[in-house]
Amino acid sequence: MTRTRILLLASGMGMALLLAMGCSRKDPAELVRQRATERWDLLAGRHAVKAYDYLSPGYRSTHTLEQYVSFVATARVQWKSAKVDSIQCDADSCTAKLTVLTVLPGALMQRPSDMEYPAPVVEQWVRSDGEWYFLPDAKIEAKSIAEQAASQAAAQTPAPAAEVPAAEAPKAAPPAAAEAGSKDDRK
Repeated sequence: MTRTRILLLASGMGMALLLAMGCSRKDPAELVRQRATERWDLLAGRHAVKAYDYLSPGYRSTHTLEQYVSFVATARVQWKSAKVDSIQCDADSCTAKLTVLTVLPGALMQRPSDMEYPAPVVEQWVRSDGEWYFLPDAKIEAKSIAEQAASQAAAQTPAPAAEVPAAEAPKAAPPAAAEAGSKDDRK
């Protein structure tokens, strides 16, 4: 009887442990949302050294901390905040879509003041040894965001009158024709 009790007790504890482990697992999308938000908060706070820990182990094996800190420090934009818009996950990878509030220096765009720009960002996250890491795309450069925002700002700003091509300038009657028309009206 004692042996049966011990066995039942051990089985019950084992089942409770398995149940607790299953319940404590968070949704991958929520984990990535949390990690992405933390990483962008670090970048906005200019903590590149800490943000480096969020990069995938593979990326860190080919890019040193010094290289990453230098890249972040020389970015032509500043990041203020980020908001995760959506996350889609597979087994060991997630795609996060974010909006990053970016500050573009006025000098970069030949403007008198800085410009805030909500930049759309798509990030890839991968799971390695149970943890989620950001997998940078080597093609992304900070200047591409600045160039994208500058072209959007240029499209929204009307050109000064002196720069409007003659074909687009409003047509005005030549002065001689205007005078001739007014003389004809007096007759």
